[in-house]
Amino acid sequence: MKQIFKISFALALVLGFSSCDMNLRPYSVIDPDNALESYADAQKLANGFNNQIRSLAVGSKIYGPELQSDLFHAVADFGNRGGDLYRWEFDASNGYPESLWASCYAAIANANFFLQKAQSVYDRVEADEDFAATWTEKQLEGLKGYESVAYFLRAYSYSFLLDRFCPAYSDATANTPELGVPIVTVYEPTSDKEKYPARSTMKETYAQILADLELAEENIDAVYTNAAGSNYVTSDAVKALRARVALACKDYELAIEDATAVINSGTYSLVSGVDALNKLWVNDDQKSECIMQCFVSLPSEKPGTNNYGYIGYNAQKDFYAPDFIPEKWLVDLYSDNDYRKTVYFKQTPITLSSGTTDPLYIFYKFIGNPALMTGPTDYSYLSAPKPFRLAELYLIAAEAYLRSGIANGVQMASDLMNELQSKRIADWKTVSYTASTLPAESQNERVRELVGEGFRLSDLKRYGKGITRTASQNSQVISQPGGNTTEFLSKSAEDYRFVWPIPTSGGGGGPKCKQNNGYTK
Repeated sequence: MKQIFKISFALALVLGFSSCDMNLRPYSVIDPDNALESYADAQKLANGFNNQIRSLAVGSKIYGPELQSDLFHAVADFGNRGGDLYRWEFDASNGYPESLWASCYAAIANANFFLQKAQSVYDRVEADEDFAATWTEKQLEGLKGYESVAYFLRAYSYSFLLDRFCPAYSDATANTPELGVPIVTVYEPTSDKEKYPARSTMKETYAQILADLELAEENIDAVYTNAAGSNYVTSDAVKALRARVALACKDYELAIEDATAVINSGTYSLVSGVDALNKLWVNDDQKSECIMQCFVSLPSEKPGTNNYGYIGYNAQKDFYAPDFIPEKWLVDLYSDNDYRKTVYFKQTPITLSSGTTDPLYIFYKFIGNPALMTGPTDYSYLSAPKPFRLAELYLIAAEAYLRSGIANGVQMASDLMNELQSKRIADWKTVSYTASTLPAESQNERVRELVGEGFRLSDLKRYGKGITRTASQNSQVISQPGGNTTEFLSKSAEDYRFVWPIPTSGGGGGPKCKQNNGYTK
C-alpha cells in the first residue's frame, strides 16, 4: 500500500516535551537509551504527543494562512507584524514556513523514535523473561494504543506539510516528481545534509498519511475512546483528519465515508444559539460538537493562541487596538440573525495613534477563556484548541457530495447545509439548494463557520481561486488605504506564493529537496 523510505534525516529529537499536565507529567529530559523501559514511560511519552498535537493546532500554524488570505485588513498601527505574509512579500527565509516545517518534522521524529522503541519492547519481551515479567498483557495492549497516537501524530504532521508546502492536489500534480514532501519513517539522525531525503510525489505523501491513519485506528481504543470534547486522539479524530485530507486530495468517497460516520455516530451534536456558541468558544465548556478539544489548565499550561492581534484589548485604559480587522465583505457575509455574527465579532470603537474611530467590527472569536487568565488584566487569549469539530465534517461531507457526481449528491449536500445552518441561524427556513447555487453557498458557509481557524488560504487553493481583497470597513484606519499591496491586493490562483517555500535555514530541506517554484534556495 505504501512505500517506506528508510532514510536519514537531521532533525533534533524533541524529547524535552513541555508539560501537558493531564494524567501524567512528561519527562523534562529523557535519556534516549532508556526512554521506554516501562509502561509508565510509554504513558509519559504519549502525553508529550498530545502536547505536540495541540501545538500544531494553535498559533502561527493557524493565523499565518489567515493573514495571507482575503479575510482581514491590517490597521495603520499594526507595526508590520505578519506584514510579509499579509502583503505576499515573503521568501524562503520567512519565519512562518520555517516554524511550521520544523514543528512538523520534530513531531515526526518523535513519533518515529517512539515506534522504534516500542518495537524494541516487543522484541525484548519475546527474548527476555525477566523483562517480560515487568509488562502485563494489558500494558502491552496499551503500548499498542500509544503507538496509534504516534501514527496519528505523524499523519497529522504530514497533513500540515502537504497542505502548506505542496500545490493543489490534482491528477496532474499527484504523480509529478518532487511535489510532495520528504517522507521519514525511521528515526536515524545525522548531521550530514547530503543524507537528507528528496521530496516524494504528492500521491506518495497522501498514501503515507492514509497508511498512518489506518494504523492509528487499529489500536487507539486500547487507550482512548470516543467522547465529545475528548482531550485525546480517538478513532473519531482519526476519521476527522482522514476526511479533511481526503477532501483536499479529491478522494470524495473516502471523505464522505469518514465524515458521515462521525456525523451519524450519535456521539456529537451541533450547538445552537449565542449562549451555546459562547460556551464553545469562550468558556471551553460546550463540548458536544468537539471531536477533540486539547487539554489546557493553569498555572502550568501556556498554550499558543489563535489570536494574532485581532482584539488588542488594553485592560488598564479599556480600549481596543487590534492589528487586523475583518474585511467588510466578511462581516457582510453574515445575516443579522446569524448567531456567529454576535459571537465571532464585536462592534466597538478602536484606538489608533491618530485617535479613536467610530464603531467597527473586530474579530472576537478567540477572546480567551476567563478561567485561563491569571488575573483581571491578563489578556493572553488562552483557550483550549479545537482541532476537530463536527461542523467542519458537515462542510466536508457537503462539499464531497457536491463534487462526487453521485446521483443524489446535490440533495445530500443540501440536507447537510440546511442542518448546519438551522443550528447557526435563528428562524432558519429550509433552502432547496441546487447544483448551481450550492457551490457558492458551500464555500461561503465554510468562511462563516471556520473563519480564523486556518482554512481559508487552503480552501482558495483547492477551489482554484485567487485572492481578491475588497473595500475595508473604514479606509481611514487601515494600512495603505487603496493600495494594491494591502487593501485591494489581488493575486491569481496561479501565484506561486499559495504554496509556501521550503525553508532554507534550520531543519529545512537539504540539497536533494527541490525548492518550490518561484523561490530561490
